[in-house]
Amino acid sequence: MTAQLILRLDQKQRQITITSEEAEARHQEVNNKFAAAATILLFSLCENISTLYLGEALFDEMLIGYMLSTNYRQIKLPGIRKLQHVRLITSALSDETSYGTIEILQYLQLIHRLPALESVTLEAIQEYQANRYFFVPRTGNMKKLEITHCDISGHLLAIIISIPKTLEELKLSLGGLRYTDGGRPLVRPHQIAKALAAQKGSLRALDIDLDFVVQDTINKWWDSSEDNDNDNGGTESDFDDYGRDRLASDRAIGSKHEIGISEAKEYGRTIGSLHDFSHLAHLSISVITLLGSYDNYEPPYRLLKPPPFRLVDALPPSLEYLCIYGYIRGQNPDTDDHIDELLAKKGEKLPKLQIIKGVDEHVPSMRDVFGTDDEPDVDNLYQRKTLDLDWKPV
Repeated sequence: MTAQLILRLDQKQRQITITSEEAEARHQEVNNKFAAAATILLFSLCENISTLYLGEALFDEMLIGYMLSTNYRQIKLPGIRKLQHVRLITSALSDETSYGTIEILQYLQLIHRLPALESVTLEAIQEYQANRYFFVPRTGNMKKLEITHCDISGHLLAIIISIPKTLEELKLSLGGLRYTDGGRPLVRPHQIAKALAAQKGSLRALDIDLDFVVQDTINKWWDSSEDNDNDNGGTESDFDDYGRDRLASDRAIGSKHEIGISEAKEYGRTIGSLHDFSHLAHLSISVITLLGSYDNYEPPYRLLKPPPFRLVDALPPSLEYLCIYGYIRGQNPDTDDHIDELLAKKGEKLPKLQIIKGVDEHVPSMRDVFGTDDEPDVDNLYQRKTLDLDWKPV
């Protein structure tokens, strides 16, 4: 790798000092290779990098190889050892009305084992035509995942959520932009629940809104006992893409637990009971994700099927804060009944619960904000956060 690095620097120097037709023809190629080489030098020499933004089109094999080697500590002096926060973002040239396309699991494999890693954020990202659907569970050092306004299937979301060794915070929302293939991702709340089950002893904060994609009156793909694509077992081709040496290294520290394999509880059309999440103190959740699909797309509603629990019994005794997105009293008598029982019995069953939002006042869900069509109106699309990507003085 050192020889390749020197060659790229030399090519850039010659490009600057020598003008020729050949140099002009290779201008962009030389620039791209130099940018990757310069990035490797920065990672190697700048010890205090704490935040990293990874954009689309990360294709340079030398840079990818370096990041894998430093992530798995396969070189003597690996870089970015103090990296705490990673954010996957769209490129500057991306269409602002659509999601950015990233090979999500490939990117996560570049950083998941870094020793100081605390959080990973995905904003306005899609999995469109992804090639990677395998990852060794419970191998990542990140404690916080934030996946917002994305277009990602339930199957891939379950794999991503299974990566952290110890997950303390999860923020998840889907929808808000134009879909490349014109349709919403297939997501069922039980897919997320099964992945979260392995984190029920550590999860402290959960903010989840799936209502834009899970409101559905059809019966297909709702039986969690038939959901066989979340075992993340992998194929020989998956193992080759992962890297056989890295596969062995991750399996040595990871979990052999297949996603949801030990979960036998009932979910219905909901995320299931959260009663056993013993450290969960802050819960913000959309009403359809919580209690299940409505029987209609316009009020008045009823629940299509009753949830396999009473709401007050499905919440953990450790809960201190509860916010329900999308609930409006009087629109659905079935939901009203659950909320009334919660308010009546919370003192007895939820002794630590101090704050409840979204009951007396309406807190909009993603479905309220972006509508009930497959895609939001063009004048109602999500606006990406403005990021400060300038150099920071130290």
